[in-house]
Amino acid sequence: MKRLLIVEEALRDLKAHWFEYIKTIAEESQTKGWSVEVACHQDAAPEIRQTLSSFPIFRYARYLDNKTNRLPGDRYYGFISHSIRQLKALWPLLNQQTQYDLVFSPTVMLHHLLAWWVLMTFHPKKPRHLTLFFVTNPGIWNPQSKTATFPKSAFLLGSLLKLFRRQVEQGKVTLAVETGGAQQEFEALAHMPFTLMPHPVPNSATNSVIFASTQPLNFACYGFARYEKGSDLLKSAIKVVLAKQPDFSSNFSLQWIDPFMLPNGSSCHINDLQLHPKVTVIDRPLMPIAYQQLLDQTSCMILPYRNSSYYARVSRVAIESAYRGIPIIYTKGGWLEEVVLEFGVGIGIKDESVENLVEAINQMNINYSSFRQQAMEKRTQAQQYFSSQNFCQQLLRDSFMTVR
Repeated sequence: MKRLLIVEEALRDLKAHWFEYIKTIAEESQTKGWSVEVACHQDAAPEIRQTLSSFPIFRYARYLDNKTNRLPGDRYYGFISHSIRQLKALWPLLNQQTQYDLVFSPTVMLHHLLAWWVLMTFHPKKPRHLTLFFVTNPGIWNPQSKTATFPKSAFLLGSLLKLFRRQVEQGKVTLAVETGGAQQEFEALAHMPFTLMPHPVPNSATNSVIFASTQPLNFACYGFARYEKGSDLLKSAIKVVLAKQPDFSSNFSLQWIDPFMLPNGSSCHINDLQLHPKVTVIDRPLMPIAYQQLLDQTSCMILPYRNSSYYARVSRVAIESAYRGIPIIYTKGGWLEEVVLEFGVGIGIKDESVENLVEAINQMNINYSSFRQQAMEKRTQAQQYFSSQNFCQQLLRDSFMTVR
């Protein structure tokens, strides 16, 4: 039996997509005859430990601890110190196990690369194949030029990536991303091939519910409220719609667990909308079943994500919406536009435009039946590309392509 180890130091609780994402990959790999184990955070929630065969070995997680647990000088040599933390956790684990056929690291950052290179170069039980998956891209969006440029830190990233050149050429390491924009940036930076792979979603997310064209509709935005997700823009747009149209026929459903900081230092909260009869605020993390049930009740997904963060970054919520045939209101000019044009249906808005967002909500509310019909017609294509079968077919295939 082939053995897969998924390594995710940030798999600690149910607040983000890591658990559902890894669970989806693990279950599909097991149907293909692989044994799957997961290295996760030492404080992993009971649901994680009960669902996955796990090794809770990581004390630090870069995604979770960016502003805490920093060592003196971390700003300058944090990529070294965090790789040492990784090595201290992973080296003994690999020593204790039979050699893995494949190790998959799903959210790689610059701070992990030295550790992976050392393991793949010197560890006596290094995996037969390693897939490093990058979910953030190296460029920074310029809103004036509508293009991305590389910051100084990106060239350090490029230098570390080049350490893997020989292993990539030998077929022992795969470098992978999930958007075409990220693929172009990484290849330009490292001068090595990066594999484009889909973002897998569970097979259960098929949404057999066909909404009637009659009101009320349910406009929704799920996922933690954040500045980069344009949650403040959505809040402002909803207030405008409800103020100008007291008889607005549809409802809004928002997941908003905590306030977040705006660039001016003020706190953005949802208190002033929480008691409105047409607004439902979900103030807690969602278990997978509850989340799927909410998607079944969603007419349109509103994703006013800022291109400064999401121009080449995946939104799982957008994928799940296209997968289910849910129309989307989205920001133009980045990955969201690409995925909606190819796999879904919706209305594009200008980046950071509350006025455009208000117009899109009203247009969707009036013409919903047409948008829904088109989205349902296109969802088969999304289901095929973003299926866990398609993802695992690519992921597990890499282990067979390794040059022995």
